Amino acid sequence: MLFDSHCHLNHSPLIENLTQVLQLAAEKNISHFLVPATNPDDWITSLNLAESQPYIYAAIGIHPWYLDSFSDTAIDNLEKLLLQHSQALIGEIGLDYVHAENINDKNQQINCFEAQLQLAKTTQRPTIIHHVHATADCLRSIKRCGFTNGGIAHAFSGSIEEAQAWIKQGFLIGAGSLLLRPQAKKIRQIATLLPLQHLVIETDAPYMSPNPQHSNSPEHLLQIAKIIANLRNMHWQDIATITTQNMFKLLNIK
Repeated sequence: MLFDSHCHLNHSPLIENLTQVLQLAAEKNISHFLVPATNPDDWITSLNLAESQPYIYAAIGIHPWYLDSFSDTAIDNLEKLLLQHSQALIGEIGLDYVHAENINDKNQQINCFEAQLQLAKTTQRPTIIHHVHATADCLRSIKRCGFTNGGIAHAFSGSIEEAQAWIKQGFLIGAGSLLLRPQAKKIRQIATLLPLQHLVIETDAPYMSPNPQHSNSPEHLLQIAKIIANLRNMHWQDIATITTQNMFKLLNIK
């Protein structure tokens, strides 16, 4: 069975059609989901999904697009929820310099990111990292905070060298819907060459859709697994087994 390591079932339109979404996914051999929250408004939704469905897991955090929600109170509330939900990860957090107009914007993002890294360190949780045009600074923050609990470098689109830098810090590489775009050559190289013990697969649904006219759907995960299998001359079931085992290890699922 396949594990979608990054899927926003907590966001519209997936949340409104959850039964159908999960049924369509099951028909494509997709049984497990990690659902990241992006701001305090959807933390409870993600946690409730994880409590209501046996194969849904939650991550909660403040995404750099929602920097306005960052405060000492928000971090305190995040900590309380993490202590109440022992399986929850921290995410989706990170840096996005496309959404930073100046050095002050970047510093604010770094402050928010590092506050959550410190919390992840204290609570010993893996993290789901959003890293857009900011890989070097993300890794710098991880080292500065002494964070060693690993996680996932989400929606990876970088080079083999960048992937190795993430792996050195204990992170898995999230290969996803970019593989549905034939022109995305770097991620195809990663999917071809990276040792499979460092790889997980994701859709980022309902975002990063291969068709601009429609929202992305977790059912596309099977196609992503088949693309990787084809690149490596393997069966997609083997990709499913290995990447799901990688997620189980990250989540400490026996």
